[in-house]
Amino acid sequence: MHLLVINFKAENTAEEYDKATAEIAPVFAEIEGLIIKHFLFNHEEKTYGGCYQFESKAALDAYMAGDVFKMIMENPDWSDHMVRSYEVHAEATEIQEQAKANTA
Repeated sequence: MHLLVINFKAENTAEEYDKATAEIAPVFAEIEGLIIKHFLFNHEEKTYGGCYQFESKAALDAYMAGDVFKMIMENPDWSDHMVRSYEVHAEATEIQEQAKANTA
């Protein structure tokens, strides 16, 4: 499993951000290999973005080579992009999930 975190600066109000995310959210349901995208925001710092969970590195790479990623990176209203990708440590995650289940 792989994660992608994208942050950027934008001059949005909370209402503008809510409207924009409601319009764009369905697009992410169609992305091959994307398990989920969490939409991120910090209105005080004017920082926005997403945390994406992909099934594989190939799916993450395909997304980053595609039109939706390009649109995010080239949006003239957004600046100071930070893009980071990570591989999930599956063993440690499984240990955590088992420990959590044992305490429930």
